[in-house]
Amino acid sequence: MKISSRHIAGIFLVIVALIVAAKWELVSYGLMQAKGQWEVISKAQPLEDFLESDEVPDSIKQKILLVNEIKSYAVTELNMPASDQYTKMYDQKGKDILWVVTASHPYQLSNYSWEFPFLGKVEYKGFFIYDKALELESELRSKGYDTRLRSVGAWSTLGWLNDPILSNVLAYSEGRLAEMIIHELTHDVVYIKDSVNFNENLASFIGAKGAVGFLQKHYPNDSTILSRYKKRLTDKETLNTFISGWLPRFKRVYQEIRHLSVVEKEQIKYETFENFKAELKEVQFFNPDYGKFIIENPDFNNAHLLSYKRYGGTQSVLEEEFKREHHSDLKKMLNYYATHFNSL
Repeated sequence: MKISSRHIAGIFLVIVALIVAAKWELVSYGLMQAKGQWEVISKAQPLEDFLESDEVPDSIKQKILLVNEIKSYAVTELNMPASDQYTKMYDQKGKDILWVVTASHPYQLSNYSWEFPFLGKVEYKGFFIYDKALELESELRSKGYDTRLRSVGAWSTLGWLNDPILSNVLAYSEGRLAEMIIHELTHDVVYIKDSVNFNENLASFIGAKGAVGFLQKHYPNDSTILSRYKKRLTDKETLNTFISGWLPRFKRVYQEIRHLSVVEKEQIKYETFENFKAELKEVQFFNPDYGKFIIENPDFNNAHLLSYKRYGGTQSVLEEEFKREHHSDLKKMLNYYATHFNSL
């Protein structure tokens, strides 16, 4: 029997319809995210427009110029493909526009993850619509998961699109702004499928080291800016080390209570987190308020713990590798991962 082109087209459409129906949740989420990204990207204006506007304060213009300097450093010193990135800015008008949901098993340090085409398993889910993020968090919480919902100041399309600067990040300090930009640009160079912890830890490491290098070069006669940023990095390292030291203790507790009732599990879990917070109160930071977010947060849970592991859990390992294998050469280290791993 001869099959006409019309029949072939009809069969193809049926197959597509079945795939879309089976994956509708993923398709609808992808369309929603694409719409949100397009709205931001399409409404972003060239940085030059802000620099030439009489309505933009000089303090903001200085930060915009700093963005260009950070990009230039990333290109020349780290060989990052940053020339076409962050050429525009989206004015948030002081409002959050992007939120991320993460979740964990309540009695295990085990991330909830989502499966995405190309990216593989991802342990966070972003939203440009707050109510949608809140809806997902509520749904996961109703199923018993520990959850975390937070706003973020940047995202990366892994170099596929021209990512805009979000205006709220211009309130960051010089060091933190440099770290954020270099962190996101690292994703453009190295992003390995199914490896969120590695991707984020590497970007955090490159971002921090790159920021120090930038500040040293850009402010050679101003030790205050560099010193302030290094103190922030020390506080971050101190907190990551503290949390990393506690993770095996949490794992041991969860292993010991696995056969208990939910009520008993909840009580022991609560007591463990209270002990964790009590010890954290005794940790010395340069910024005395640094650990307060954790100490004063009654909802701090496994999802929060794992977020610190996701971004800072292997910094000491990367530091050792940076010195031993790459002779403290950040450009060499980044190039190694870019050329030796199958990055997206």
